[in-house]
Amino acid sequence: SDEGLPPLPFWSGGQSTSKQLLTLLPAGIGLEYDPKLKRYSLTVNKDMDISWMKTDESSRAFDPKFGPRGRSPIEREMELGVATYLRFIASGAICASAVHLTLTPIDVVKTKVQTDPEKYPNILSAFKTVIEKEGPGTFFTGWVPTFGGFFVWGGASFAFTEFVRRYLEGAAGSMASSYEVPIILASSAAGAFIGSFILTPSEAVRIRSVAQPDFAPNIAGVYTRMVSEEGFPSLFSALPAFLVKEIPFGMAKFTVFDLSTAFMYNQVPAAREDIKLSLFVSLAGGTLGGIVAAFVSNPGDATISEMKKAKSDMTPLDAAQKLLERGGPANFFRGLPIRMVFYSLLVSLQFFVYDGVRFALGIGADDLKLYLDVLGGALSASGGPK
Repeated sequence: SDEGLPPLPFWSGGQSTSKQLLTLLPAGIGLEYDPKLKRYSLTVNKDMDISWMKTDESSRAFDPKFGPRGRSPIEREMELGVATYLRFIASGAICASAVHLTLTPIDVVKTKVQTDPEKYPNILSAFKTVIEKEGPGTFFTGWVPTFGGFFVWGGASFAFTEFVRRYLEGAAGSMASSYEVPIILASSAAGAFIGSFILTPSEAVRIRSVAQPDFAPNIAGVYTRMVSEEGFPSLFSALPAFLVKEIPFGMAKFTVFDLSTAFMYNQVPAAREDIKLSLFVSLAGGTLGGIVAAFVSNPGDATISEMKKAKSDMTPLDAAQKLLERGGPANFFRGLPIRMVFYSLLVSLQFFVYDGVRFALGIGADDLKLYLDVLGGALSASGGPK
């Protein structure tokens, strides 16, 4: 009896890849509910002749239990064109700029705690001081370079990470799955490297405007005064520290996100077919990725704040030495609690919005892979039904 069995998540509400795949299966192959795994799996009728499913190369029987989407044996990555990468750029730009703008108040408090620990000894006192003595408008100090810098950074970083990942997977060929983690690490490091050159000048202006509110009347004035008094190269003086911060941050963010979401999809395969569940998985994976990324990048972030809070010829090494002298190694992790809150929200919302915008622009998971022609070719090559 079918009573009590959960419904097939992809069988109603229009066409889906899984539904189309199931209609192609020959008679004798169907779905069976596994109460232990709490999911449907493909199964073969015990009376069915499956000799045609054996391959000449390995002589191993065709394994039908490959989940509701049949991913392992019948998918491959699509070669993406310029139009698709432009949508990746748009998705990254929108998610990064919108989320950073929304969380600007937390970023402002974090910067104040790092740059002036005597006046702002902890997070709660910093919030209280800003509200009572500086006004609520202070929470959005530096929003212009934040929005602009992360708009460009998001478009470049997300799209370049995607490009490098696909290039490395193509170069690895059939061994790509064995090098999944190194490929994620390398592609995210490449994206972070490119992004650091974009973020460095905008963050230099933002930090100065937060650390010295009376430095100039507006953001354009902060930029103009910094360039006139310190020179244009001063905007990039913190680049080495940004690389130390952004590369570990990006590697941790993407690696933890990819591995954690893959684990969740394996535990709940139906989430791949349900947009709401898929976005929830993105939120959960982004939260984990943000927490780990905040921890590994905090020393670099503290060094940058020390360098750019005031006019100086301080190098990253000088700033690091000053932090050590003032408070020891623990000083590199000043502001870590708020950064863990900030970046868990930031990264989870980034991936949530990124995936949401991708779906809205017509780039879902199924749009990035080929299924039906692979299945047809496999069955034809093995002598199965045409």
